[in-house]
Amino acid sequence: MPRKPSNDDPDKPTKSRVRFIFEPDRSSPNGVTYSWLIHRTYKGKEKAATAARAFWLPFAYQDTGKHSEAELKDLARQSIIRMEEQIQHLRETFGIEPPPSESDQPEFPAISPMAVPTGEISLLAQDDLLNDFSDVL
Repeated sequence: MPRKPSNDDPDKPTKSRVRFIFEPDRSSPNGVTYSWLIHRTYKGKEKAATAARAFWLPFAYQDTGKHSEAELKDLARQSIIRMEEQIQHLRETFGIEPPPSESDQPEFPAISPMAVPTGEISLLAQDDLLNDFSDVL
């Protein structure tokens, strides 16, 4: 049930809210991820929202047409920093060494946000766990 806006101060405008319902099957990659975030970590909902913003906020702001190129670049830089921090956390947690140098990294072709990667996935060869949303209502 949506929250009713509380407007104790008639001079203060009521905020418009976005309602987001996400109900993946608990045993799916999405369900395992969100169950862990919400029930087994501190501030899991904030972590999920932060991750989504790091990936998509610069594009969403660009789409509004209300921000300058400089603002969008700054926001994109902030997103890159956040994602690089998560990459470092993954490396430290799972003992993964960084590539020897940036010039030794393979070139990745540009893909659209809706494209499905065609590379082989080592965890489950048939399923792309990061792009699977078939379990979502």
